[in-house]
Amino acid sequence: MIPETKKKLKTSQELGDYILLYSGVPTNKRAAAGIAIMIKAKFKKRIHSYVFVNERILQLRYKLQRGYFTLLAVYAPEEGKTEQTEKFYENLQDQIDKINKNDYIVVAGDIMQELEIFLLTEFWVQMVKLLLTVMDTN
Repeated sequence: MIPETKKKLKTSQELGDYILLYSGVPTNKRAAAGIAIMIKAKFKKRIHSYVFVNERILQLRYKLQRGYFTLLAVYAPEEGKTEQTEKFYENLQDQIDKINKNDYIVVAGDIMQELEIFLLTEFWVQMVKLLLTVMDTN
């Protein structure tokens, strides 16, 4: 996950052994924000889907042996930008609400400190579930 790419447009491209997914601003806007995910190309067949939500949220759904893993890569607005921050968290919540409830969900990226504590706890809960699933398949 790569925050603050400052790239324009939304696309995917292969770069050697990796696939780069990035979500940036439209060409008519100043390059700011931007979010990207890099994935090893050998795992390409496991990518179920991805959604370029906006220049601050990128969603990747990845097929596991049993179930799916959904990553929300995020880049929150800097502190002090109240209106942008509120809109960002509304968009983030909307995306979380749309995710299949059986998926393993991780929200990762550059986010505000108050939310990091909650998300870090949720991250470890989800990672334990993921590890138990992987161990169960062996």
